[in-house]
Amino acid sequence: MNQVKKTIKLLRRSPYQALAAALAMSLTFFVATIFVVLVIGGQIVLNYIEQRPQVIAFFKDDTSDQKISEIIDQVKSTGLVTNVKYVTKEEALAIYRERNKEDPLLLESVSADFLPASVDISVKKAQDIGQITQVVKSRSEVDKVITPENLVEQLVKWTKALRLGGIIFVSTLLSISFLIIIMVIGMRIAIRRDEISIMSLVGATKWYIAKPFFIEGALYGILGASLSIFLVYVILLFYSPNIQNFLGPIQIFPITPLFFVYLWAGEALVAAFVGIAGATIALFRYLKVR
Repeated sequence: MNQVKKTIKLLRRSPYQALAAALAMSLTFFVATIFVVLVIGGQIVLNYIEQRPQVIAFFKDDTSDQKISEIIDQVKSTGLVTNVKYVTKEEALAIYRERNKEDPLLLESVSADFLPASVDISVKKAQDIGQITQVVKSRSEVDKVITPENLVEQLVKWTKALRLGGIIFVSTLLSISFLIIIMVIGMRIAIRRDEISIMSLVGATKWYIAKPFFIEGALYGILGASLSIFLVYVILLFYSPNIQNFLGPIQIFPITPLFFVYLWAGEALVAAFVGIAGATIALFRYLKVR
């Protein structure tokens, strides 16, 4: 505890260097937190879409129940689907009435005979949509097939691109922060060189000399991670109602505060490690501490 107080006291002597290092770490982990939230949110959206019926096949009016059963069995035999639901003409009419109950004009003169029977198919993986679509299209009894294949494919591509871009961007910022910590702590070591020499002469161990710099590096990391998590939490708290309204039935918000606690713990651990690693290199460079 005394070492921490001593380190904080030393930071006050040259606050601008400390501020530069802390802000660099804050920017790095702020961007990292944004990317984590975006990737998790994108995955939730993708999972929601994948759980919806991705392929809807409409049958011709003269299709018998036996033929429909054969098509359903054929689709299930592929092993690529999680659920196949048969929607009769009567059920289609009930769905139509529910969706248009506020517009009586659309309900007039509409009976079950006007609506086709269909099957709603949910696939296990988004990349299997194309294969299932070809299976149902190959049947002459199928009149029309509706599938959001392009939407799902684009969402998968965007999610992968976001992950890759996030890793590259955050790694670059992390490298810059790492170099800034090395530079700042190196400058502090240079400023205190005479003091360190006296401490060595009176018998201070290398660990005793190096400990404040390790604590300083860890503090930069922890402060940076804490500030970034706080900023992201406040931003999401303010904008989450608008984002949730835009997403509609896809439930993402509100995010439990426990998620941010876990995220802070993970980022603080990584940030402290980066700070200590930077301090270690600076110490080896300027003090030759072994």
